[in-house]
Amino acid sequence: MIKLDDIRRHAAVRPDAIAVVDGATRLSWTELADAVERVAAGLVGRLPEVSPARAVFLAGPSRELTVALAACATLGIPCTGLDPAQEPDRLDAVLALLDPCAVFLTAEHRPLLEERAWPGGPGALRILLDATAADEAGPQGPARPARGGPEDQGAAGAAGRPDGQGRTAGGAEHTHTPAEGEREAVPGVDGQEHVRGAARSAQASGAPDTALPFCRLLDSEPLKRLPEPLHREFLSVVPGGRRPRITVRRAAAEGRGLIDLVDEFGFDAHDTHLVAAPLWMPLSLQLARTLLAVGATVVLDATQDAQTVAALVTAERVTTAVIDPGALGRLLAHPASAPLAHTGRLRCVITPGRHVGRWTVNTAWERLGPVLHLAHTTPETGLSAILTPEESQVARARTGRALLGTTVTVLDEDGAVLPAGRPGRVAVAGHHVMDDYLEDPGGPEAEDAFVTLDAGAGQQRFFVTDDLGVLDEQGRLTVTGRGSGVTSPARDRALDAALFRLESDLLNLPCLRDTAVVRVSLPSLGDALVVPFIAVAVGRETTGYTALRTACARRVPSIPAHVIAVDHIPYSPTGRIRTAELLEAVVPIITLNLQLEQSVQQEISA
Repeated sequence: MIKLDDIRRHAAVRPDAIAVVDGATRLSWTELADAVERVAAGLVGRLPEVSPARAVFLAGPSRELTVALAACATLGIPCTGLDPAQEPDRLDAVLALLDPCAVFLTAEHRPLLEERAWPGGPGALRILLDATAADEAGPQGPARPARGGPEDQGAAGAAGRPDGQGRTAGGAEHTHTPAEGEREAVPGVDGQEHVRGAARSAQASGAPDTALPFCRLLDSEPLKRLPEPLHREFLSVVPGGRRPRITVRRAAAEGRGLIDLVDEFGFDAHDTHLVAAPLWMPLSLQLARTLLAVGATVVLDATQDAQTVAALVTAERVTTAVIDPGALGRLLAHPASAPLAHTGRLRCVITPGRHVGRWTVNTAWERLGPVLHLAHTTPETGLSAILTPEESQVARARTGRALLGTTVTVLDEDGAVLPAGRPGRVAVAGHHVMDDYLEDPGGPEAEDAFVTLDAGAGQQRFFVTDDLGVLDEQGRLTVTGRGSGVTSPARDRALDAALFRLESDLLNLPCLRDTAVVRVSLPSLGDALVVPFIAVAVGRETTGYTALRTACARRVPSIPAHVIAVDHIPYSPTGRIRTAELLEAVVPIITLNLQLEQSVQQEISA
């Protein structure tokens, strides 16, 4: 996030210009500088003396979180966002790796944190972002009512002090939690159960509760001189995979990466940027930091409500936005989005584009205008490729060109650069690429992920991804499959590539709003494909069903496909399908339909 020195620079030039909008609260650059300075001073006096000092947050976008992140950046303390919907065992493992000395959270997520334990947990500082001073003594501060849109009148004071009203985190969707005895252990964190037991014992034996309302930090007296930043690094949690991984980026390339983003999208101080995606999503936080760095206004939304987002775009005269795929789909399906192409100043909407289909692209063009940019982004590579609105009209799904300052190439099995048109393993170099893994600094896993080679611009250090892809003559990358990290039933590389191509074909069908392809191996279904879809309109389910059955039989004839119409496909804000939640909803229906079909067949035979 932006640092205090940068905020003061903007405040000196435009003291009364608005920096942050959160509901009815509007913070000027002067007010934001004062709030960040006070919170930084409050943290200096309260943080435990540990090294390295790291913080995490469990909260949706809010003015309080923005101030907290800026204060941490000023002190050189990396503050990493955590997905509250991830499985508890995985969250435990991530906390053990980060070992934060400070946690910023809302009342909604406080029960989740109280069930977690990590080595420094008993002494860690817990800051309740949406609590008032009256909540400090309570063991479980009540959640404040969620705020709506621009009409909300329960605002805090000018300096961003909480006033008893709050928000839900928004956008966090729950994943399936296996029953007792079913969940697999999270490997790679030795002694995790011992750590949990020791931490809980320390809490039970009277370890001090360091939770305090955020407003207490805002009441701190500014220091005459803030201490020098402890260290500068940026950490991101990698979702999925066999065990938790955390990427590390040093500060050296931050400035160059910011310049690349500004040059790519033309951001400037006249922009108004809407954040409609959780800030724990690296793309969302990176764009918010960039827009604040150039002096733009940032509008925060944690409601994930389509009507609220549409109202904000119009009322705040939003020019740029980052919207997670789930929220974008709801916005485009809502009648309130129909006039946005004609009434607003919107020129750029960025969303993770790995699973965005033809309906979304076409409807966005119709309702929002030519503004939708599909981003190819991972925690390891950062924002590496983009598909512009014009290109998305003619290009296939999962296609993009390298971002400015980024080089994308394709390698063969021996690590040699392949010419255009030849498929292989995708490798990325640039200022947004990570430097290392936190849990394995300089170790074999990180070293094996990097190669140094010349792809036409001199020797560069490339990160070799798990994606398979092909570059065309114009330099556009199309992702064609996964090289590793696939689920257990899909480890046949050729079959996995066929399933990936099938899903890409289905996403390009104009008769579907959304779809997914999941391979399962279950007692009730055997080895099969589960293909849920959302029809393009009510009454068009039969058309979608026929198109999907035909495509599955053509692409993957060896595996039976169970096609089913659904009302909702669950996504994480990063654009990953929440597979466990999806299967939990559709597999019982598919099983029941199969049983009914068998009963009918038996009656006919009898």
